[in-house]
Amino acid sequence: MGRLDYWAKIFFQKPEIFAALFNGYLFQGKNVISPSELVPQSSKEVFTSKKSKQLFLQRERDLLFQVAYKQGTDCSYLLLGLEAQAFPDASMPLRCMLYDAINYSMQLEKIQSKQAKLHPGDNAKPFLNGLPDNERLTPIITLVIALTDDPWPRTRELHELLALPNPNLVQYIANYRINLITPATMSEADIQLYGKELEAVLLAARAASDRKALKNVATSHDAFHSLNMDTARLIMEITQLDFSIQDKKENIDMAKQIVSFSEYFRQEGREEGLRRGTISTLLKLGKSQEEICTWLMENHSLTEQQARQEIANYQKSLQKKKLPKEPVIH
Repeated sequence: MGRLDYWAKIFFQKPEIFAALFNGYLFQGKNVISPSELVPQSSKEVFTSKKSKQLFLQRERDLLFQVAYKQGTDCSYLLLGLEAQAFPDASMPLRCMLYDAINYSMQLEKIQSKQAKLHPGDNAKPFLNGLPDNERLTPIITLVIALTDDPWPRTRELHELLALPNPNLVQYIANYRINLITPATMSEADIQLYGKELEAVLLAARAASDRKALKNVATSHDAFHSLNMDTARLIMEITQLDFSIQDKKENIDMAKQIVSFSEYFRQEGREEGLRRGTISTLLKLGKSQEEICTWLMENHSLTEQQARQEIANYQKSLQKKKLPKEPVIH
């Protein structure tokens, strides 16, 4: 498990975050799913056929909760599964379909085992084949969230993974479509449906690879100014910001952290430009590599290894500039 996967699981396993995510996606931000009604389930999907002990299949999704879904006087149960993705995965329709199929098979096995205990002996057979009329499986909704600003590939349903035959036959081939949250394509209004902590995560993911955009979004949205520690850590992993946050009980001002990080790299960029300018000037004056190395060590506080690396980087940049342009093929 990677660092981003680890912190994503820590973040999303909180009932209030998990409920906010599904309320935002399923109910346009209305508080239909209550955090207190979420019951954690094993994320391991394991199917072993009792009819054939050799048939065994296991997969592990990120998170799975059971919830009582109330509508008026009626109450039914749902299973809510989550897959948090650090990068787009074209095979996700197949993966999610497999998670769901194994879980449904597990449910069926449990029902059939219960029926076997209720109807022992020769009378059990009618209750063990298929699904008894008085029993139903618990529906599963699996949601995929992409914690990246990379565009998702075209594959959002099973049909897009298949080499489909004649169009007349497509209607007979079963399909499976994933429920997908992609921050890169979400509007500000859509993101605000998910609550403050998730709003900051989704906005950070939408600007993950653009430092300037990330700084602008962090300073212009109140959500970044007071975030839970786990939210801050997840944003650090999503955006690959490498600064330390000390464990503390009070919330984190991530806008301040992101601005400080941006200023640090802007200063680093200035200093790198000065070093390269120095190397260029000394080369024009006919100085040797050893003399340039000594100058960098004495005037730019570099070690010998760092100084030699700066010279090597400068020489590489010159070589790239001298490379001929690729011919245009008509």
